[in-house]
Amino acid sequence: MKRTQFRMETYNLSDPRYRRMFVIFMMSTAGLFLVLGVFFVFQTESNHNSQLGKVTSNITSRTLLQVMSDNVPYLQEMIHRPGSEQMVSRLFFEVMTSFDPQDPRTFLSNEIPLFALFDTDIDTASKDVTFSDVPIESSPPANLEEQVMNQIKKQEQTENKPPSTTVTSPKVKRVFIYHSHFSESYIPELDQSKGMKANDANKNITLVGKHLAEDLAKMGIGSVASHVPYPYQGAYNASRKTVVQALKEYDHLMYLIDIHRDSQRRKKTTITIKGKTYARLAFVVGGASKHYTDNLKLARSMYKDINKIAPGLVRGVFIKPRTMGTNGEYNQSLSKGCILVEIGGIDNNFQEVYRSTDILAKVLRERISDAIPVQK
Repeated sequence: MKRTQFRMETYNLSDPRYRRMFVIFMMSTAGLFLVLGVFFVFQTESNHNSQLGKVTSNITSRTLLQVMSDNVPYLQEMIHRPGSEQMVSRLFFEVMTSFDPQDPRTFLSNEIPLFALFDTDIDTASKDVTFSDVPIESSPPANLEEQVMNQIKKQEQTENKPPSTTVTSPKVKRVFIYHSHFSESYIPELDQSKGMKANDANKNITLVGKHLAEDLAKMGIGSVASHVPYPYQGAYNASRKTVVQALKEYDHLMYLIDIHRDSQRRKKTTITIKGKTYARLAFVVGGASKHYTDNLKLARSMYKDINKIAPGLVRGVFIKPRTMGTNGEYNQSLSKGCILVEIGGIDNNFQEVYRSTDILAKVLRERISDAIPVQK
């Protein structure tokens, strides 16, 4: 029987060839770690856009707790812990399929169009609010999206561009208002012969932002309301650039408010208070934001303060985690003072919406301690 012998090679680093090889190897290793480090930092800062985040977002909090409990014994007391084989198989199943075996909604969301939009947690809500009342989005019709894109291109090519912002006095700006889904509008305010339903390139939610800015100005709060249009696809990435620019331009901003219109119907988005109808509000907090805790605390506080003035006006505070169907970040990683508010639904009118906006402005004014009402 032939015996195989192994021989250990030795390398003399005094040899220039081996020294060169060793230096190249060390530099390559350092370069690899540098690239990986930059990559993961970028993923952290841009988690709302990362493919890795989309995959890991399929893992439920319960499964994550089970994985973490191996190293943090205290967490074992918080869950009914399955065996390791069951945990591994469940983790693999959720990552690969986006299904949570204990939540039937995750099965339906992959089979029923728009059902994924209901992948929302109700944090705080009025007594009459149920799961069917959570805010939902609806994309604009294709012909409007094409019209918007043409409008954006036309503005980019025009030297004398129309003003993209409404800037109010005083000089110090505390509030920045914008609209990621700028074409959202209200059916009673539109000519339905155009076939745009609840969307319009001009008569839309940006008028609500302008009204809020004017309200704040009367109360002595300087603000900037952006009317920049964005395509529906990739809207939050596009509006993020606007917000970043505003943060650079205005040093004293306290609140960044993204105003939307809900797609729920009138019964769920309207309330009568002292004989007048109001468009109900809803606050949405992105569960994937790095400032999630602070923005959730802010939304809860706004909910409490507004409903103290007008009971039931705010439907609730809703948390949207990042999933295969939702953004889950909504630019809220840019500040601890981010507010995404839905004002009314598709069946409300501007009069009802403006009444609610007036109360929103009043609560904001109370929160900004150094605001001085403008003298008439």
